[in-house]
Amino acid sequence: MRWRRGLRGREVSSFKQLLETISGIVPCTGEKDGWRWNATKDGKFTTSSAYETIAKEKREEASCSAVEAAKVWNAPTTHKAQVTAWRSLKNRLATCDNLLKRKIQITDEERWCNACVMAEETVEHVLLHCPKTEQVWNFIQQWINIETVTPKGLSQHFLSFFHASKDKRWRNFLKGLWIGVVWSLWRCRNESRFQGKVWDVQKVVQEIKGRMWSWNSIFHIVDINIPFSSWCSQGMVLDSL
Repeated sequence: MRWRRGLRGREVSSFKQLLETISGIVPCTGEKDGWRWNATKDGKFTTSSAYETIAKEKREEASCSAVEAAKVWNAPTTHKAQVTAWRSLKNRLATCDNLLKRKIQITDEERWCNACVMAEETVEHVLLHCPKTEQVWNFIQQWINIETVTPKGLSQHFLSFFHASKDKRWRNFLKGLWIGVVWSLWRCRNESRFQGKVWDVQKVVQEIKGRMWSWNSIFHIVDINIPFSSWCSQGMVLDSL
């Protein structure tokens, strides 16, 4: 695919979202192209189905409160990481269950989590409850010496992680760290599903630590005068604050 000019800013993340959306579509051979309204079983547009579709989207948007939204959009992270976190909290990532809701055809085999192959793929499973995902969160919590109970929902997990400290600077770091973990997990999911890469928990953890080192250097979240090797050591971040 070629563009007359290079993609800029949000166009890059929008293009990636488009690729995620259409990646599971299986074209029907031998049939003429045409328009279909996915909100009805017969594919025909009705005003009542359009109203219900809009109302459903509004209800989903309300599931992510304005408080959570503010915490995501002012986090000390890159914009594309914020977008991924925001979409995860709104349950808008292109997981298999969401693709099925959009009437996108996927095989029974593709419905399962690519990491554990133990449960159907949902946003909360990929980012919270998959055994390999749980290992990542456990390693990260050990790294910064905090303990939090893993709630069932992603929004509750975000807020409980953020409130693990009363210190303002530390909370800002935790907010960025949560978004960094979510972004790394989603990237790992995509690489595993679309590129066949093996899920490596330790590699994901080291990637998160490296990314937080980079973001801290860019956004000056906290003042820590230690080498990168010490930064990556277990517990060194909390001991330095």
